Amino acid sequence: MRRILVAGVAMSLSLASFAVPSRGAGENPLTLDNIVVTLGATTYRIPHMEIEGASLPLAELATLFLNGDANVAARLARVSARRIAVPAMSSESRNESRVERATYRKLMFENVVSGRAASVRADGGEATIESAKGGVQRLYWGVSTAKGVDLAGIARLGATRNEADAPLTPLVEEEVVDSTRLEDAGANFIVTTGRVTIAGVRGRALQTPAEKLVERLEKLDAAKPENDPALMRDLLDALQSFEAASIDVDDFVATGKGDPAAKPFASKIARFGMRKVAGAAAGEIFAEDFSLAASDGGILSVRRLALNELQLAPILRGGAYPRLARFDMRGLAADLPDPLTGETSRIKFSVENASATFENFLDAAPTKFSGRIDNFIVDLAARGETQTTAHFLALGYRELALSGLAAGEWREKTSEAALGPVAIDAKDMGAARVSARFGNVSSAAFSSSPIISRAAMLATSVKSIDVMLEGNGLVDRVLALEAKEQKTSVDKARTDYARAAATAIAALLGAGANAKRIAEAVSTYIEKSKRLHLRFAAPKGVNAIDVLARKPGDILESIEVEASADR
Repeated sequence: MRRILVAGVAMSLSLASFAVPSRGAGENPLTLDNIVVTLGATTYRIPHMEIEGASLPLAELATLFLNGDANVAARLARVSARRIAVPAMSSESRNESRVERATYRKLMFENVVSGRAASVRADGGEATIESAKGGVQRLYWGVSTAKGVDLAGIARLGATRNEADAPLTPLVEEEVVDSTRLEDAGANFIVTTGRVTIAGVRGRALQTPAEKLVERLEKLDAAKPENDPALMRDLLDALQSFEAASIDVDDFVATGKGDPAAKPFASKIARFGMRKVAGAAAGEIFAEDFSLAASDGGILSVRRLALNELQLAPILRGGAYPRLARFDMRGLAADLPDPLTGETSRIKFSVENASATFENFLDAAPTKFSGRIDNFIVDLAARGETQTTAHFLALGYRELALSGLAAGEWREKTSEAALGPVAIDAKDMGAARVSARFGNVSSAAFSSSPIISRAAMLATSVKSIDVMLEGNGLVDRVLALEAKEQKTSVDKARTDYARAAATAIAALLGAGANAKRIAEAVSTYIEKSKRLHLRFAAPKGVNAIDVLARKPGDILESIEVEASADR
């Protein structure tokens, strides 16, 4: 896309600066040779150009093409021709940090009316970018075709915008490039794509010239962003000065030499796309059939990943994170080395589906969310016996298989927040379900400032917690292992564990009536392992100050407690 725009700008300047008038409009083609045009730090050279079917008479063409007025866009708006052919064109651009040279092959502009071409075709080209630090990159692109290219509008991009709220104007209806290739000098890193399609392009001139913005980004010290406090503002303006209805890239492949070079890496995306790109945001960003084979032998793949309503403006305005409305992932699989454990140990896991939705934003912070994960499976056997996995392996678990969901919402009118249900279902273990309600939750809790949000959270109080445990898989396996190690029966181990749990609860929470209810319910659950239900309610709330100033037992006896277990 950028190359067509560059070609359009160069063509615009050429038409506005040089001409050899023909005998009359619409007769023999205008033939122009050895054209040299300089725009800022970039010089364009066109050995030969032909213009067919110029609509203006001789006198007006001569005045238009030879006019020294700097307003290129205004002059281009008067150019109409049936066809403009450029067999070859080259450009060279220099600044403090780099030198860029490019060549373009067989440019053809057709049906140009008032500076707008119905179609533009190019047979491809290549560019070399040499940095002041010695790095070299080469870019190649194949045949490209574009429809509805506003040459006058593209020429306006070369100016510096003075109006902060200047409107964006249509530039290109659609462009298709059949292939691209980017590589460094030693082919240590290569990126290729198949077809690239971009549609509905709109834009406006920047308040800060693009080349100056790039230089400032390259010089920015991430540890000292205050050295250029206006950079993020100018970068946001640049992003907000570009729009596209859609961007699609097929067959993205990145390969390179790893460390060591004998272990290369490769990354692939079958299809990447963006929708409604505008205002430093995108309505959707997605990638399909992503895979990565890393130099260290790690393998990662995702069948589909999608982000909806992503906004980068909050970060560029100093926030901690972007704003996102929805996240979806399907078919994640990972097989990674575990260097801390040994050469044969692998970290293997997969996720069938995962999603999250965020709503009711205060700035970039969502005050309502929901999410779920289906079949998150961790291969314990592949990891081997480590401090983390040894106990699970001893219990007979070769893998952990979890599914779960979570939700939460802040209610501004009542200054309350509700968490839940938060539910986890673990295969052959059991299920847990938790809900909670919080009071005195102010909007400051969602501040992008960590200091303000932490202070607000200290004033938050817990008003209720509801816990439900179901299933006996994990408890039964723990008791069976304990019985085996102690060389006793499972029934005796169960009784001993139930008695020990009641003793531990009494030691921690005291001997009050509520503590006894909890101890009895937990003991019964261990003995029967069916269902445990605990509910804590504090109408006045329990906050951080209460936790620091009072004993756990005193707090427990001051609230309402329900505790039960199926016998």
